[in-house]
Amino acid sequence: MAHRRSRSRRRARALGVLAVALLCVALLVGTVQAAHRSAPYRHSVDESFAAAASALMVSSNATGTGLARVMADPGVLGRVLLESRLQQLAQLATADSRSADALTPPPPDANAASRVIDTLRLRAAATTSIRATLEGLLGLTPTNPVGTPGPEPPSANQLQVPGARAQLRYAGEQLVLSDHLYRGLPALFATVDGTAALPTSQWTSPATGKLMPATLKADAARFASDPRLHATISLKIVAVQTQPLLLPVGPGYPVPPTTTFTAAVSIENRGSAPTEVIAIIRSTPVGRLGHFDSGRAFGAVAANGAVALQLPPMDVVPGGHFLVRINLVHPGRQTSVAGLSWVRTVVVGESG
Repeated sequence: MAHRRSRSRRRARALGVLAVALLCVALLVGTVQAAHRSAPYRHSVDESFAAAASALMVSSNATGTGLARVMADPGVLGRVLLESRLQQLAQLATADSRSADALTPPPPDANAASRVIDTLRLRAAATTSIRATLEGLLGLTPTNPVGTPGPEPPSANQLQVPGARAQLRYAGEQLVLSDHLYRGLPALFATVDGTAALPTSQWTSPATGKLMPATLKADAARFASDPRLHATISLKIVAVQTQPLLLPVGPGYPVPPTTTFTAAVSIENRGSAPTEVIAIIRSTPVGRLGHFDSGRAFGAVAANGAVALQLPPMDVVPGGHFLVRINLVHPGRQTSVAGLSWVRTVVVGESG
């Protein structure tokens, strides 16, 4: 009987402790909720969000200004710099969008966090789309090829003017929508005390047509017809190194006694488009000694870039005279054949 009364008292004490704990939790939750609704709390959160969002929007505005400048006259940059600039702008817009995802949301009634995030996400998508569209329209190379032997790098998916118009117009609609989402946020945070404030958007402008759907749509035909953006190829042999080295004395270009003759050729592309390079070396005996030999080397050269190709060894006979010719296969878009050939008469020394 005494044991039963003791257990009842322990149970009552436990229930009392639980009731007190629940009361404390309720009071704490109420206090936190009240604090979250208080003006000082909202002021602190708003100011913190405005400071972080302001830095992102300043960065985004700089990207928008840069994109508008590029779209105004891309021909000034030329193909190579245009691709590089478009890639940079797309990367900056994407980086701002990812940073916005990490922002601490302000009070839910302002809905400012989702609006800033959606604004930057739309801008990043539109900038990336504009880059891809111009790559397809102009035949730009998405990634610059490395000047080492290998196949010609792939170009972007080709687009004609009608398809480019549709994609550019849609990108402009995304930018207009992003500015609609952002509209009113600078005024909303202007009431927050402190130095941070959201800047006004500097992307689209109906008054000037800057980055607007109709303007971007019209840009497609203008860009496609700009001669400064047309793809050009201009290969030239700039140096040849032989092994053994040529000695520029006497008749022809004598080399020490050898049974093999090798050459490496440095090729420059002064054009605005990358291309595949095919170098062919031929050795033709002059007189009775030796025999005809040939070989090929392949590589890719960037626009305004260079590549060095190692040609295969040529069989020669000591004491022989050989006409060595290195030719580059003439690319279809190259207008001139100047600089595509290197010719030397090689006199191989007598074996001792």
